[in-house]
Amino acid sequence: MSNVIVVLVHPLYEQNVGLIARVMKNFEASELRLVDPACEVGDEAYRRAMHGRDVLEKAKTYDTLEEAVRDCDLIVGTTGKHGKRFSHVRRYMNPEQLASKIAVARGNVAILFGREDFGLTNEELKKCNAVVTIPANKEYFILNVSHAVAIILYEIFKKKKTSSTPEIFQPVDLREEKVMLQYLTMLARKVEPEKADKIELIMKRFLASCRPTGADIRTLIGIFRKTLELLENKRYKRAKGK
Repeated sequence: MSNVIVVLVHPLYEQNVGLIARVMKNFEASELRLVDPACEVGDEAYRRAMHGRDVLEKAKTYDTLEEAVRDCDLIVGTTGKHGKRFSHVRRYMNPEQLASKIAVARGNVAILFGREDFGLTNEELKKCNAVVTIPANKEYFILNVSHAVAIILYEIFKKKKTSSTPEIFQPVDLREEKVMLQYLTMLARKVEPEKADKIELIMKRFLASCRPTGADIRTLIGIFRKTLELLENKRYKRAKGK
């Protein structure tokens, strides 16, 4: 679980921060990051953390979400709110699907948990490779944030402990996925610049919902890179002809 990073975005109550540190200790997650917290991490947080005090002591605070996830290769948002219609922003996975994706992946994974009152914004969710929601009672589906952290970390912990990677399957390096997305975005900005952001987001969600191999990702990188080179050469020849 050393590559799983819990990120709390603008947490409001220190007791929740403490409870989250406790469940992180339960499931061997050790890195906690706080983005623009509205509460102090004081005595109440440490009292609730119990044996997770060391998680609180090592927790880092950031002014912005961008700073908090800068070194992360996969960013996962969480939400309890379901849109009434399909949205490429709110395209959901459940915790088991997320666990299958990251249990054997290489690279840092940030899991974002939003404010206790209204969660993550759409703009924050757009920064994510995947969005996870926990199935619950339709009449009362919003969980306490510490409970949500516990459920998601449990699924990842369980999957990591039971997963074995067959020799024919080489887990994707999340850093390679990141490079591939950069090439795709550059290509989209040249071909359909007005749709580039949407294309990038749709590809993020697609990658999160499947299990590509390292070879798959490297093949796509090669295709996108070659296409960019051809477009650049074509543009250069046109400019030279003028």
